[in-house]
Amino acid sequence: MPGLFKRLRHRWGAHPACKGECAHPDKPCDILANVPTEGTAVITCNSDHKTVERGLYNGVQVKVLRNEETEPNLVVAVGDARYVLDRRIARRIRVRTEQ
Repeated sequence: MPGLFKRLRHRWGAHPACKGECAHPDKPCDILANVPTEGTAVITCNSDHKTVERGLYNGVQVKVLRNEETEPNLVVAVGDARYVLDRRIARRIRVRTEQ
């Protein structure tokens, strides 16, 4: 059974790359809260289980529809879905921005 737990934990994003360091040294990572409005990014590390269950898992492309510093939330699009994320949660999601 311990092997099963390790596989599930890795699948849901709690892996060594989520320790705060960027897994891609040639392409520096940023946090989702820093992506500007209408910007796109690919999630590289997300250890928040609630957002992973909604589809914000590692490797998925997200588009930030609304990100204003004066508001506590930001709106992101994942495929056809739209989500309102609290800024505190968005600060824990690491992304690689698309140029």
